[in-house]
Amino acid sequence: MCRLLGWAARRPMTVADALGRAELAGFTALSRQHADGWGMAWWPPEVRSIAPPLVERSTTCAADDPRFAELTTSAAADAGFVHLRWATPGLPVIAANTHPFVHRSMAFAHNGAIHPIDRTAELVPTGWESQLAGTTDSERYFVSIVARLSQGETVAQAVAAMVRRIFDDLSPTSLNAMLLTPDALHVISAYDPSRVPMMGESSGGASFSTQPDTSFYELSYRADATSVVVASSGFPQPEGDGWRRLANMTLLRIDRGTLATSTSSLTD
Repeated sequence: MCRLLGWAARRPMTVADALGRAELAGFTALSRQHADGWGMAWWPPEVRSIAPPLVERSTTCAADDPRFAELTTSAAADAGFVHLRWATPGLPVIAANTHPFVHRSMAFAHNGAIHPIDRTAELVPTGWESQLAGTTDSERYFVSIVARLSQGETVAQAVAAMVRRIFDDLSPTSLNAMLLTPDALHVISAYDPSRVPMMGESSGGASFSTQPDTSFYELSYRADATSVVVASSGFPQPEGDGWRRLANMTLLRIDRGTLATSTSSLTD
């Protein structure tokens, strides 16, 4: 279980500028629970090539890492995302397992788990195993999408096909993810509402409630004239400030530069 935060902007903006400093403080505080490292991927100004986006990762809790504070307040980009990791039990906290994962000009981060983990190798097509750097279900999910893209499928086609396959053949809690490509930020909202954590677990033990945290896997986004921001739950996202929920089993595409947004179903 992890936290995701993505942004796209008409002009290069830092995470703090796009989200707001108070909101960034609220998001960063979530790393006290999601404390198994962090990563950030972003497109620096004027870079629109097949080169990889800039990426930085750490296995340190974001709230304790000066580099996280530095990047989120100084690295300006017109598109990017941040990931706070809460490692799935059994997966080691090492650099190779830290999101984002990168393949050529794409970066990817995932929030959720795919069970049983020992069967997630089935997702990776023959010949693509060498593209794996770590041992996570998340990276295998990413490589399975990349393999379909290499065959000529669109992002929407590849993501929908893999989401349907994983829900049909395996047992995921959530396939929520962010995929950064040279032309857009793509946000996947796909989770099993019956498998959300209990309130006590999702709050890091701050609550003793055994009621399900029904909003845990929800993603919300806020669009204005200068930027679009998408984030996991856990810090205030009031409708009065323009936040609206992204429906489950939906792919959101935010065009890099124009900020045009479009959604497509992951079940059709």
